[in-house]
Amino acid sequence: MQSLLFRIQRGLPLKKLNVRPETVEGDLSLVVSKPTKKGQPLVAVPSSAWLTQQVVRSSSIGSLVQDLEPWLQIALFLLHERSKPDAAWQGYLDSIPAQPDVPLFWSEEELSQLEGTQLLSSVQGYRQFFEAKHAELEEQLFAAHRNAFPPHSHELDDFLWAVATVRSRVHSPLDGEDVALVPLADLVQHSKVQGARWQLQLAGGLFSKAQALVVEAERDYAEGEVVTMDYGAPVTGEDEGKLDSQVLLDYGALDAVRPQGGFILSLALPEDDKYYDDKADILELNGLSEAASFVLRANEEPSEQLLGFLRLLNLSGQDAFLLEPLFRNEAWGHMLAPVSEANERAVYESMMDGCRAALQGYATTIDDDLLALRDTLPGTRLEKAIMVRLGEKETLDATLAFFEERYDKLASLEFYQERRLKRLGLLDDDGGSTYDSFFVDGIA
Repeated sequence: MQSLLFRIQRGLPLKKLNVRPETVEGDLSLVVSKPTKKGQPLVAVPSSAWLTQQVVRSSSIGSLVQDLEPWLQIALFLLHERSKPDAAWQGYLDSIPAQPDVPLFWSEEELSQLEGTQLLSSVQGYRQFFEAKHAELEEQLFAAHRNAFPPHSHELDDFLWAVATVRSRVHSPLDGEDVALVPLADLVQHSKVQGARWQLQLAGGLFSKAQALVVEAERDYAEGEVVTMDYGAPVTGEDEGKLDSQVLLDYGALDAVRPQGGFILSLALPEDDKYYDDKADILELNGLSEAASFVLRANEEPSEQLLGFLRLLNLSGQDAFLLEPLFRNEAWGHMLAPVSEANERAVYESMMDGCRAALQGYATTIDDDLLALRDTLPGTRLEKAIMVRLGEKETLDATLAFFEERYDKLASLEFYQERRLKRLGLLDDDGGSTYDSFFVDGIA
């Protein structure tokens, strides 16, 4: 183990951390070796130790893969290095599990526990995409360059290992076009509790362009604690963060103590909508597209944006006057509040029907899942599967309850016409007509 850890470090001294196996499968984690205060660096990994596109391009396969996506270049480099017993990156490769714990590698029996879930659909979509990409590479790259990619190094399972390894070990800000694998830093474990974060810093002085990835403590750490970070944390102020299912899909991790279940609702403006062009124009004016996805969470009410989108989708009949050019710049603002009783009823009924239909698509109920969790070993794939499907169902159940409650209060809501009359001073705050008093007082 000591020789392996030395090679993983690639010459990087560990002053505040130790590396230890975290599971029986040999997964590694970073453990604090001396108390560290919030805001202090736990480890800094210079860019010279990262596995980047530049490393790939300077290798013997660089010219072969330079036109591919950044993540794919690094995945293919892993395959190439894995086939060489004396590879420079062998120590790092030895630290990577032979099979990532992501659902892409789950057995059919394990995946059956996800029946009816959005996660299962995502896993199937991932697999279809990667299988198609592998077939494309087999025809256009592997077959023509057997020396660089020997047959035993690029079987489908090997390819899936490489792409899953890249996806499960990258985090912001070293993702997307700037994707990089960072030895040691990528051993930070997942937890929803505030623990640490990745951040880039200049290394080597004020005038140096060299960078280092710093794992910074976001709380005080005591000796012996495992370093963690939230894989699903929001990246920007507008980012809502990832759900458990999304973190599990990409990283194979789930914090069962602090679950963050949810459901992703995808909506689209029907192309046969009589008012399609007008509605599409309103959406475009407000930075929205004809298709949108909204994240539902069990402990949060549906967002104003979702309700606005639903009202616009269901706008018809007498309410269609709001689509006229006269109202174009203000139309979206009107969608963020109830338009009419008929429109609001259509919104609620569509959501209630959708939630009920989705709940019927699962093989188990919420009560079934709660009972199953009691007899499930912590940290297992079975527990993760149950937590994800339970989170989806609890979210759908809470969303259904929200719209059922709103449906029962339809008659008490204030709609567009009432709001307009109040702005004109023709209705008081209690909904009474101020116009009637005009005659009572004998002014006319």
